[in-house]
Order: sequence, then C-alpha cells, then structure tokens
Amino acid sequence: MTATARAESAGARTRRLIARATGPSAITWWTWLVTAPFALTVMSGLQYVANGPWAVVAVASLQHAAVGGLLLCGSALLRITSPRARPSVVLLIFALIGALRPLLFLASGAALGIPVRAGDLAGRIMINLVVTVTVFPLIAVAVDLVRDHLGVYRRLRAARSASARDAEQAAERIGELRGSAVDDVLGQLETATEAAAEHGIQAQDAARLLRALAEEVVRPASHRLYEDEDAQPDAAAGDARVSNRDWVVSVLGGMRAAPPLLLALLYAALVTPFAIQQYGIVVSLLPLLSGLLVVWLANAVLARLVEVTVRRWRLLVLVTGYLLIGVLLSATSDLVVRAMGHDPRLVWFESATYGVIAIGVALVASLSARVRQDQSELEAALQANIQSAARMRADYEHERASLARLLHSGVQAELIAAALALGAARGGRPEEDASAELRAVVQRIRAELLAPPAEPDAADRVAALVESWRSAIPLRTTIGDGVWDRLREPARASAVVDAISEGLANAVRHGDGTPVSLEVRPDRPSGVEVVVTSGGALASAQPGIGLRQLSERGAVTLHESGAGRVELAVAIP
Repeated sequence: MTATARAESAGARTRRLIARATGPSAITWWTWLVTAPFALTVMSGLQYVANGPWAVVAVASLQHAAVGGLLLCGSALLRITSPRARPSVVLLIFALIGALRPLLFLASGAALGIPVRAGDLAGRIMINLVVTVTVFPLIAVAVDLVRDHLGVYRRLRAARSASARDAEQAAERIGELRGSAVDDVLGQLETATEAAAEHGIQAQDAARLLRALAEEVVRPASHRLYEDEDAQPDAAAGDARVSNRDWVVSVLGGMRAAPPLLLALLYAALVTPFAIQQYGIVVSLLPLLSGLLVVWLANAVLARLVEVTVRRWRLLVLVTGYLLIGVLLSATSDLVVRAMGHDPRLVWFESATYGVIAIGVALVASLSARVRQDQSELEAALQANIQSAARMRADYEHERASLARLLHSGVQAELIAAALALGAARGGRPEEDASAELRAVVQRIRAELLAPPAEPDAADRVAALVESWRSAIPLRTTIGDGVWDRLREPARASAVVDAISEGLANAVRHGDGTPVSLEVRPDRPSGVEVVVTSGGALASAQPGIGLRQLSERGAVTLHESGAGRVELAVAIP
C-alpha cells in the first residue's frame, strides 16, 4: 500500500470514528448508565464530603441524576442540529456537562443539607471536562459498534438461514420429484407389462397395452410435471432474532487487546488534569511520564500475550492483565511521588479506573475488528449458501422440465412407436408371443428415465440464483431484452453469475437493510452489464478480493451514488 493510500485509509478511519462518536449513538441511556460509577469516584468529590460513605452516595446520586437531565436536553438539541454542525455541538455538550458536574455536586449537597467543600473548583472542572470529552465519545463509539455489529450479524444470519432452508427444501423437492414422477410411472409400466407377459401376450394385445399406458399413465404424468409447477420456498425473510448468548459469545470470543500506544495516551489525557490539580505541573511531569511508559510497555506485553492465548481464555487474560497493569501503574506513581518528597494522595484510584477504561477501549477495538471479520466471514458463508440454493433450485427446475419433456416426447413416443411396430410386424401372425418385445420396450424406457440429467443452462442458473437471493433479501430485479441469448456463452454466463453473487453479497455487507435493486442488461457490443444498487455507505474505498477477481473478467465500478445509495456495476464483455 502506498503512502497516499495509507494516508487516505487513516483519514477514512478517523472520519468513521468521528461519525460514530457524534452520530445517532452520541447520547444514549448507556452514556448515563456507564458513567454512573464515576459519580462515586474521587473525581466526583469523595474527598470533599466528610459525613461518611452514605452522604457521598446521596450527593453523587443526585448529581448524576442531574447529569441525566442534561443528557436528555443535549439529546433533544441534537435532534434539531444540522448534520454539518453535529460533531461540534456534540463535543460542546460533552464539555458543558463536564464543566457543570462539580457545580452540580455542590448544588446537590446544598439541596440535601449535606456539607460539601468546593476544594480546587477550577481543577475539578478541568478534570471532569477532560473525562466527559474523552469517555462520552468512547461510550458512543462502543454503542454504535454494538448496534452496527448486531445489525450486520442479524441481517446476514437471517439471509444465511433463509438460503440454507431454501437449499434443504429444494433437495427434498428433487427427491420427491423423482419418487412421485419417474418411480411412479416406471412402477406402473413394469407392473402392467410383467402381469401381461407372465403367461404370454399376443402382438395386437401388447400393442393395445402400450398405447393404453402411453395415454393413461405417461401422458397425464408429463402434464402434471409440466403444468403444476412445484411451489418454491417462501420469500419471507428468515428468523432475524439473535439470542443475547449467541451475540455475547461472538463478541467475547473475538476480544483483543486495545492498541498499547492509544491506551497509554488515553491514560495520560485522563490523569493529567488530576495530577496537575494535586501536585502542580512540575511535580506531575515525572509521575505522568513514568506512568505513560509503564502503561505502554505493559500493554504491549499484554497484547502479545493475548494473541497467543486460545480464544476461550482471552477475556480472562485481558481482565486480569488490565487489573494487574492498573496495580503496577498505581505502585509506580506511588513510588515516584514519594521519591520526590510528596504525599501520593489518591494515586491508588488509578488501579480501578484504569482497568475500567482499558476494558472499554479493548471492547471498542474488538467490536470494530469483529464487525469487519463477521462481515467477511458471514458474507463468504452467505455466498456459498446462496449459490448452493441456486444450484438446487436450478437442478430442480431443470429436472422437472427435463422429466416432463422426457415423459411426453420420449417415453410416450417410445410406447406409441413400439405399439405401432408390434402391430405392423405381427399383423399376419397375431398368435405369436410378444412378451420379449414388451419387456425390451420397458427396459429401454427404464434406462432412459434413470439416466443422469444434463447440466442446467445459463438462464436456469441465473434465474435460480436471483430467486434464491430474493428469498433472503428484499430484491427488485430487471432482466433486459437479449440477455438470455448472450448468456449462452459459458464463460460470460459464469462471470455474470459471479457478478450477481458478489454484488448482492456486497449490498448486504454494506447495506442498511433497505430493498436492493439488480439490473442485468445488454452491454455493447455483445456483453452483459450487472448493476446492483443498495442503501448504505461504503466501509472502505479499497475493493475486496471478490471485486478484484471480478475486475479480471470485466470492468468494475463501485461508488456511492448519493442519497445514501451504493452502486456496483460490472461490465462483462
């Protein structure tokens, strides 16, 4: 990847991160719930209330209730904020809440009649402002990733379930088709001819029997096959419900360590205002630098350890590791502050708060990676199931049509021709036994009916593929005039099938669940163009493996067409 591409990729990731932090999940009830523990920590004023722990709980609870009110007001304001101004407004709301929290703490104490000291009010305002501006966006990103992951997981799992069910039903129908048509017809032919030939049968009687079998057994069976098309699977979406246990297992099974440098910088951003308030800028510098180094190195070791740990133990290793790093961080700060001749007040709160923050950042990093991984893995499974279902559907339709033609034009004609031959050949000697000829006719028909079917043609494959996708997602399809003739060329037909599969899987991967449109139309001079349009946004400007493979067989264009739509066009010569 070139430096320009890396810069664009980093810029795109930054824009997506800002969009997640300031988008629909910027303020949710999780923002209030997750930060509730902070209302009881030292940053909320534990050291400023002298009437015991219950007094602290009472004041902090009322303060946090007031913060909830501010969050509700901020949420209402965001509803009328323009998309362009939204990021700035979100950050201003977070900063305002942070600045007001110490004041709300003092007001809560006054309202409850509990003495509360103001302390270094400016320092406390700065601490809370940094915490809210840092932690609130982190919560928003986590909530947005959870929603995103649930949406992708639910849609793709539902589509995969529908495809698997379609394939299973198609396989059952193919089995039932042969049992109800071929075996039934063949059984009646063999039973009738064996009974007639058991004691011998004259030529004229054998001819009449064959005609009767053609008219009364084979002809009705062929008409049933041709006219009474078997019902296809319901196009209703599959069960989109995802149990909490399945989703939690999916997320926790993919947990990974947070980026060491990012976590160290986040730690420094959160702790710096508190350290400056407690010890001043000069004294705080060395503890902060030593803590930054400890966090960075310890997290690098933990990240490596998590990579080599089996999946089922990763969460335990992460939690234990972050708690131990928190203890190491507090111990380091304690030693450095004491060595500088100062009282290490409240440094041990770092061991608890660091663990919480680290797990939160790890969850965000894990969810982000999990969304991408699930999109890729489930997309591959979805394509495999869809193509399997399409093959089953095409096999069934091909088998049904082939058997109908075989019975009507082949077996019926064979019986009538054999009857005419018997009547003509034995016309002068009607008393001679025709049992051998009768058995030979049935044996030829048996071989004909039980011969393996030919492969379905391109039109059947494409039609079956489209129907299988339609059973999995809301899909509008347009097939242009002249397309089927152009699909007689095998290589072009195969490329069109792959383009439809990749395009619709891409639409599910990047889509927002709205209907998808598929257009297959002629392209000059003799090619075919596949165009898939869906709602949503591109997760990356870089094409995936599937699109790169398609580009070897035609011209591929993937872009956002505006109004929240993504269009993929594949022109196959």
